Amino acid sequence: MKVLRQYTSLTDLHQKKWYAHLKEDETQTLFALMAGEPPKLKFIGYCGITNIDFKNRRGEISFLVDPTRAAKKEIYKKDFLAVLYMLCKYGFEELNLNKLFTETFDFRKDHIKILEEFGFHKEGELREQYFSQGKYFNSFIHSILLSE
Repeated sequence: MKVLRQYTSLTDLHQKKWYAHLKEDETQTLFALMAGEPPKLKFIGYCGITNIDFKNRRGEISFLVDPTRAAKKEIYKKDFLAVLYMLCKYGFEELNLNKLFTETFDFRKDHIKILEEFGFHKEGELREQYFSQGKYFNSFIHSILLSE
C-alpha cells in the first residue's frame, strides 16, 4: 500500500465496480502479468497505460507486481524493464501516443533508477504531494517521448 496512490484497501465490491467501469473506460488499458510455464502460469501483477488523453497523445504508465517479487531487486528490475519495453511499444505503436509518463514517490530510489536507465527523463518534482504513514512525500514525474 505504501507505493500506491490509493489510501484504502479494496473490498470485493470495490473490485467489481472497478472492473465494470474498466470495461467501459477508453482512457485506460490494463494487462495481467503472468509468470511460469503453462499450465502452471501464476498471476504476479498488472501493468497498463492509464489516464490516456488521445487529443494530446499521452498516457500514464501503471505497474504493480507481487511484493515478494518487488522485494528481490534483480527480479523486480527484470519485471519492470520488460513492462516498460512492452508498454512503450504498445503505447507508441498501437495507441499512437507521443508521450508516456509516470509519477513515483521520492523514496522509491530503485524504481526511479530503473526508469532513468530505461530512458525516462525527470520532468519535475511535486512537493509534499501525498500524505501517507503520518507524513508527506514528494513525487517525481518522469516521461519518455515517441522520438526517444
